[in-house]
Amino acid sequence: MNLAGNPLKRTQKLDTGRVRRFILPDRKIRVTQITTFCPDIIGPGPTHLYLIENDALVLLDTGIPTKLAKRFFYDSRNQIIPPEIEALPEDYSKQELLEGLHLAGHSIKDVDLLVITHGHPDHFLMGRWIVEQANCPVTAHALDTSDICNPWGMLEMWFNLRQRTMAMGMPQPKGVSDSNHFYMEDVNPESIGFSLKVDFPIMQEGLLTLNHSSLKGIEVKHLPGHSPGSVGLIVGQEGSEKVLLCGDVLLSPITPHPDDLLTYLRTLEKLKNLQDIVLALPAHGKVIRNVKARVDFLQKYHRQRLKITYKTCRKPCSAWDIATLPDYFDIAVDPSKFNPLAGNEALMHMEVLQMVQGLKRVSINKGVHLFQNQGEPFEEVYNRILDLVKDQRINPIMRY
Repeated sequence: MNLAGNPLKRTQKLDTGRVRRFILPDRKIRVTQITTFCPDIIGPGPTHLYLIENDALVLLDTGIPTKLAKRFFYDSRNQIIPPEIEALPEDYSKQELLEGLHLAGHSIKDVDLLVITHGHPDHFLMGRWIVEQANCPVTAHALDTSDICNPWGMLEMWFNLRQRTMAMGMPQPKGVSDSNHFYMEDVNPESIGFSLKVDFPIMQEGLLTLNHSSLKGIEVKHLPGHSPGSVGLIVGQEGSEKVLLCGDVLLSPITPHPDDLLTYLRTLEKLKNLQDIVLALPAHGKVIRNVKARVDFLQKYHRQRLKITYKTCRKPCSAWDIATLPDYFDIAVDPSKFNPLAGNEALMHMEVLQMVQGLKRVSINKGVHLFQNQGEPFEEVYNRILDLVKDQRINPIMRY
């Protein structure tokens, strides 16, 4: 196997545009990584799409249209779009995908199946255009189809997010008068394509299917925690070295944002037990060459976040108090700016601590929920969390 990946095109400006091919040991299956534009720092960074050449031509994920990426990530944080990003053509991501397919020896019309790893905008919003060109079916896990298929899903998410972030104590985004920005409330979701029809949902793990036939060498794994329906694909023949296409479940050097920390910690345990995985290809960032080492790092990372959260809550704290601690994230969070991902990650750690009676909600002050620890040694609390991770029968029934 070519673990380094054969470069078909080098990285271009803004760390995007690279195309490289990975050839599996039997040389019958090839995986081509096509990197498309998505902002970093304020977003997760360029999105890797994967073309799997086997019995069928399978495209994993779609990326996000550049026009929407430029607005979506900066509007939500009330920040000005940098000139070098504003100058990008509005179809830049589409151009990158088409060139990547061409370098792999295909056109977009050759795609037989589109698989969506999960229902976040940078993974499916270019899907409608792809389907129009390729006339191919779409599959995604049943638990994420409501986010992918609902044309008003992003607007619903935005309203729910406002309520949730206010309960965290987070400052809300200010109105923006710049005509270059769009408002979710003013957008016609059908004309922009905020949804994608899923032709058949993934209901269980096993071989990927197309037209009721199994595609040998491509296995679906349900890997929830980043989203309820996150999936990965294990590519490779039985008994040989395999590659895991993991979406956002494993990332490097950034850490995935957990939608449900308890479920995510269980998924990390599941990933440790996968056999014959020699390489993980994520949707953002660097190739992961040692999956077990990365899983170990992420488990330690969340243990440390739990410890910091617990100890800080000696006195009543909101989720925003935790998220804006100077050393809570690698990049400090500005307390005065709207940052829902940071706030939600802190909240997910508070939720797990609350489930094992490590934290207790002590008051709601002007709509902001405040939590305080119960004074036990952290190790006792953490041992209960480990027991909770092992006990698959117990799940959250209250979000905060």
